[in-house]
Formats: sequence, structure tokens, C-alpha cells
Amino acid sequence: MAGPYPRLIRGLLVCCGLALASCATKPESHAEAQRPKHILFILVDDLGYADFSVTGNRKVPTPNIDRLAQQGLLMTQFSVAAPICSASRAGLMTGTFPARNRILSFISNRKHNEQMGQANWLDPALPTLPRTLRDAGYATAHIGKWHLGGGRDIGEAPLITEYGFDESYTQFEGLGPRVLMKEDTARLASQSAALGHGPIEWAPKSTLTERYVSKALDFIQRTGDRPWFVQLWLDDVHDPWHPDEVQMPPVRGKGDDADEERFFAVLVAMDAQLGRLIDTLRTSGKLNDTLIVLTGDNGPSGSAQYYEKDATPPGDALQFRGRKGSLYEGGLREPLIVYWPGRIEAGKRDDTTLANGVDLYPTLAQLAGAKAPATLDGVSLAAAWTGAPIQSRPDIFYAYGGFGVPGKSPRPFLDRDVSPPFAVRSGDWKLLARGDGTGAELYNLATDVSESRNVAKENPDVAASLTGKVVRWRKTLPQ
Repeated sequence: MAGPYPRLIRGLLVCCGLALASCATKPESHAEAQRPKHILFILVDDLGYADFSVTGNRKVPTPNIDRLAQQGLLMTQFSVAAPICSASRAGLMTGTFPARNRILSFISNRKHNEQMGQANWLDPALPTLPRTLRDAGYATAHIGKWHLGGGRDIGEAPLITEYGFDESYTQFEGLGPRVLMKEDTARLASQSAALGHGPIEWAPKSTLTERYVSKALDFIQRTGDRPWFVQLWLDDVHDPWHPDEVQMPPVRGKGDDADEERFFAVLVAMDAQLGRLIDTLRTSGKLNDTLIVLTGDNGPSGSAQYYEKDATPPGDALQFRGRKGSLYEGGLREPLIVYWPGRIEAGKRDDTTLANGVDLYPTLAQLAGAKAPATLDGVSLAAAWTGAPIQSRPDIFYAYGGFGVPGKSPRPFLDRDVSPPFAVRSGDWKLLARGDGTGAELYNLATDVSESRNVAKENPDVAASLTGKVVRWRKTLPQ
């Protein structure tokens, strides 16, 4: 037989054979076959955009994290929902801009929270990512830093399991089972211990991520063949840094000063522990069924002690202006690494899609076959992860300390890094302003990613339009 017919017949036979083979095994729905069986969400506290070697670190390597990016997707236009831990995490958990839920700064003691005009904890009645995934059949666990309520002088905050987690294990920024670091320099661990709601363990900070990874692997092992969602939120690179005698030698001489060497020591040790986790998933046969998402909660440390001595803290924001606590890109821009064997092509890089922390909830819900609330501010990035970059999206709004005591910044910074308290990103344009629209600064991030030239006067129509959006959005926020 000539022509295309032999190929057609062979194709029909192959299809029939596949159909018969599928009938001989337990049937699996199309939705189940398409969704990730397991989801691992890794969040690194106080991560500078260029702290990983895959994003710019030329002083020390992070091979295990780099490998996830090299074998998966790196998104370079990703920002978090706020430049500070609690508000950023609230955006990840709820898929909504955190100011809507009265989280505008880091959650601290009652006096600080009152000054900032914010809640003492995230409202557990809100829709959350873990609750949505648990309803879709996933076993859920939070392991590591929480910082969404429970610490300092606030002992009546909800337990982490009240947000949709089957199990939790945290540190001094949350209640429930937790481990407190022995180096209690700021007395935060002691305050946590006094609140109770344990059980409570004590350990050196240098051992915490090893413990968190072991807890994650134990949870995964106990779930058997059931789908799981593990939220692994690490705080190694948040100061102070307390590497041990094993972690220090590999980085000696690599930093510009002793603080940077300690920072590099805990960064490299964290990467090694993530390598242990990934290798164990591979050995157990689960890695190929696991979607891994990795990013940071805000830019690198902005501790005042460094600015007082005219020094820059460890952590590299690359060319971006500002650091933690600033609405300039250095406080918001984070690498987003997504690894999903068989679904995301290796070595993929997306420099186009504008993505934000509030997008992870609707994205993971969609991929898991779950229904996310229609009220979320985030949009699904699923098309960008498994297909082509997304060309446009709704505007992204930011707030940081916007309702606090006038003139009081939640954290001290260099003058050039102190940003207005509100911002909007609309395509390539970004505008920062006070809540009443005064003090507006306009930047075109396509041509000025370092936000060095305010072009509001040269583009009055754009500035007026975006200022109006900021003012109107600010009026919708609870106060």
C-alpha cells in the first residue's frame, strides 16, 4: 500500500492499543491525569533577587536551587504582594492584596499593629489556598515560618491549622507545635514560649531548616499515595545569621565582610537541605509527580544597623532600587522558579508575564482542579507555566504601612529607598504615591528598571490616570 494509508492504519492500531491498555488498569479521569499529584511551595525569607547563583550570585553557588530553574521555568517579572513578611504572606495565602485584609506591615506586638492600623492576625474565615487544596483532596501541611499571627504579646491568635492545614510546625512567629532558636537575641523566642500553645522545642538556628525538611519528609511519607500540598517556608537568610562550625568553612573568604560570610554560610546550607529534600523525593519516585514552586517573601534585609555605619546589608537586590520594606522593585521583585517534570519544559525563561504573589492561589487551584473564589485579586498563571507568556493582566496594587502614624516608617531605610506608601503596576508603568495622590512618582520599568528617573512630568496623562487609580483603590481599603 502506498500513500498515507499505512500510517493512518498504524495510528488507529496504536490508539486502540492504548485504549485497551488503559481499560486493563484502574481508570483515571482526565482531570486527575493533568493535575499535579503533589505540590511543594518553598518560600525563602528576605531573599534578594540575585542571591541564587542562577539569578546573579557569583560569590557562592546554590546548585540545587539552580537546577530547579534550569530544569524548569524562571519567571523574572514576578513581584510579591508587599515588601514585608506578614503582608506578603497574606497575599500568598488569600490571593488578595493584603491591605484589603488589614495587613500592611509585619505583624508585631499590639502597640505596633495599632500604630500601623492593621490586624493582629490574618482572619481565618477568609478563603485560603490550603483550604481550597484540602477540599480538592490534598493532605496539607505548613512547615517553617508563619508570621500571620501568634507571637510577641499576642497569644490568642488562631492556630495555623485553622487556615486549612492538616498539620503545622513553625517557629516563634506562630502558635502550635514549634521549635524556638536557642540564640534568643531579640527575646522573641522567650516571648513565644511564654504564650504556650505548644508543644515547644528548642534548637540552634543553624539546625532549623534541616529539621523543617525532615518534618516535611515525615509528613510526605505518612500520606502514603495520597496527594499532598506542603508549604515549606524557610527563614535561614533572615538576620541574625548563626551558622555552625560545619557551615562556615566552605564560604570563608567568599564574602566582603564577616556578616556576608555568615549570610553565605546559611544560604549554602539551605540549598544543601533543599537538595536533600529533592533527592529523597526522587528516590521515593514522587519527584516526577511533584510541582515545585520556589520564591521569596520580600527583598533582602534593610536592617538599620548597617545604614548607621554606612554599609549595605548582605543580600543582593541586583540593579533594583530599594530593599525589604520599600515599594521600589528591590523590595518587591523576586525570582519565581517553577519545576514540573513533563509539563514545564526545561530551561524555560519568561521575561514577559507580569506576575504577583496573589496569583499563586488561583494558579495552583486551577492546576489542582479546584475552584478558587471569584473575588480574588490574583489571576491564574497556568497558561504561562505550561504554554506561552501572558501579554496583559489587570493592574497590581501595593500598600505598605499606609495607615500608620504620619511620618513613622515601619522600618528605617536609606533616604533614597523610602518609598511612598501606595503603588500601582500597569503594564510597563509603575506609579508610587501617597494615599491622597500627592508625591507621585512615575517610572517606565521597560526602560528604567532601577527606577532612577521620575517621568511623571513628561507623561502627565499616564501619571494622572494612575494617580487616580491609586486614590480610588486606597478609598476601598478598610481603615
